[in-house]
Amino acid sequence: MNISIRHILLLIMLAAFLGACRGHPSEKPPIHTQYNMYWQERFNAHQENPFFEDRRAMRMPVEGTVARGHLEIDLAFFQGINNDGSYVERMPVDITRSFLKQGQHQYNVFCTPCHGGVGDGNGPVSDYGYIAASLLTESARNMPDGEIYSAIYNGVRTMNSYRHQIKAEDRWAIVAYVRALQLSQDAGEEHLRELDLDPGKFVSGTLP
Repeated sequence: MNISIRHILLLIMLAAFLGACRGHPSEKPPIHTQYNMYWQERFNAHQENPFFEDRRAMRMPVEGTVARGHLEIDLAFFQGINNDGSYVERMPVDITRSFLKQGQHQYNVFCTPCHGGVGDGNGPVSDYGYIAASLLTESARNMPDGEIYSAIYNGVRTMNSYRHQIKAEDRWAIVAYVRALQLSQDAGEEHLRELDLDPGKFVSGTLP
């Protein structure tokens, strides 16, 4: 029987194809051609490491280490204070309508439960006996912008710090929105009309 090389190659390919169709998964371990990529000599979290005196594999970062992108040397922007530790008087950011919208969103997420939708301290938690400060008092209005920012960054009295939940730009956006809330409580119809707003449709605590 005359069998050409082409037929032989086709038979070999068919046999290889059929051999791959085993019909059930293999119970044998996979073949590793690069073992160093799979079996690394390392320690898992909370594992013991006899090399160190305290025998902890998890080490604290070297003192002074700063995570990439977190070199926050601008005290005014990141902490709301001047180099002498005093609060900055004015926000070191540009106030735009979109920035206020951003502040409104962040305020509604993080601040409304305690301080209320208009900043009067009558948030939902007040129904459970928790007393939050009003942001509309004379003392709050006279605070430097940095002091309000610092309350978000460091926490104050019974209020916890939100520095890990709210990024710096959003903290300033909240400060800007708090100032807008303070101004809105004293706004009369003439102020609204100057902004081309219909007093009959304006709802306190919102930005149209």
